[in-house]
Amino acid sequence: MSDNKITTEGNNVDEALAAAAEKLGVPADQVDYKLDFSHFRNDQGRAIPVDTVKIIAWASDPTDKAGALAAKAWIEELVTKMGFEATVTTRNIRDQKATISVNSESARFLVGRGGSTLHAIKDMLSVAMEADFEDWTFDIDVQGGQREERKDRDDRGGRDRDDRGRGGRGRDDRGGRDDRGRDNRGGGRGRNDERCSDDDVRDLKRLATRVAESVIKNGEAEVIRKPLNSFERRTVHMAIADMEGVKTDTVEQDGERKIRIFVDNGEGAPAEA
Repeated sequence: MSDNKITTEGNNVDEALAAAAEKLGVPADQVDYKLDFSHFRNDQGRAIPVDTVKIIAWASDPTDKAGALAAKAWIEELVTKMGFEATVTTRNIRDQKATISVNSESARFLVGRGGSTLHAIKDMLSVAMEADFEDWTFDIDVQGGQREERKDRDDRGGRDRDDRGRGGRGRDDRGGRDDRGRDNRGGGRGRNDERCSDDDVRDLKRLATRVAESVIKNGEAEVIRKPLNSFERRTVHMAIADMEGVKTDTVEQDGERKIRIFVDNGEGAPAEA
């Protein structure tokens, strides 16, 4: 956290952030902040009604947000090429996860029937970010227009955000080996195939959820030993992203990249492999 912290106030967080960005001389995307909760209490520590929000803000290290800013730039270019006008912002940037917010009067066209267009955008973003930001996870939140069609409900089967703008993640135990390394798929697509069927995605999400629940119950990190390609690894990351109490990271094991799920104790990944 930067030592150069400032306090700003606004009618909402966005206004306070804009004021902070101006004072710090950086884009709003590069401002980190926390709410100033003292603003909502009197001298006796009692909660009081207020009409504004105060934040404590500081300029972040640009490298900490590189993935989010790259995804934002990609979405902005795509929307422009589609012939739409939109305001694209980033939020909830933490631990290589970010939400890309798209506000447009053409929101319904960006979402598409049954979320089909949004699905396609997420898939394309996934491929575009893969080379440089494979371990990042992205949500795309589309809103605007009269109906504010902002959620891809089908994605919420595992969860909407978790389609992670880059191509959603999700997995389960049916397709491929289970978390103990046993092969229960009996064939199917090769591990180097970057695509997978909807059934495989649902299966992989279930696997990730089941392993995460075991980690929470036992308090010990577990590695999904099933060989996963980059798309599958992203799916697992996304399936766990919104679960309380657990996190994921990527580790090298037997010469391959594997997903580790561990208890979120607020101190980052555990030291053991």
